[in-house]
Amino acid sequence: MYLISPIGVLVLACDNCYALIGQRHGGFLGILQRALARASPHIWFERSEVKDREAVTKRLRQHVSTPNNPPILIFPEGTCINNTSVMQFKKGSFEVGSVIYPVAIKYDPRFGDAFWNSSKYSMTQYLYLMMTSWAIVADVWYLPPMFQGKGENAVEFANRVKRVISKQGGLVGLVWDGQLKRMKPKPEWKERQQEEFSKKLKVQ
Repeated sequence: MYLISPIGVLVLACDNCYALIGQRHGGFLGILQRALARASPHIWFERSEVKDREAVTKRLRQHVSTPNNPPILIFPEGTCINNTSVMQFKKGSFEVGSVIYPVAIKYDPRFGDAFWNSSKYSMTQYLYLMMTSWAIVADVWYLPPMFQGKGENAVEFANRVKRVISKQGGLVGLVWDGQLKRMKPKPEWKERQQEEFSKKLKVQ
């Protein structure tokens, strides 16, 4: 599924019990994460640590291979977005080799904006805004299970799942990395775009 706020977890938890995977946080959300970790096999990680990413992939494989574990909710964009688009999916979740059950959620902005702009609001501020909004109304689509095709790599599989979710939710599928809202693009990315643009100018 794609994520615009932690509210998505609560919406889906109404139907089933899930384990979660996500970045470690401080403050109120960090307290909540530590409490949840004592009750269920959740996976928390530090986004900036490369070694942590390798460990997360290993723990994901272990989790899905254990029959008694609850299904795990994965937000493959790795960030919250604004209910209009679906950003680039991270390939790590699609390298595990397990079946994917896509979920699309679309919030009705007429009643309240469920988007959590974490660079602007803390979790406590966000919860206050949610609790003082008129209502949180969402359409939820549980889509058919998807399997990685023969000869299909993790990136291709991730993009195929993203297209299905985008189409169902009436959302725009984008190739942008959602982390660009938190950090500047790498110099090599800029150079690559500049080279592509210069080629177009030469052709014209």
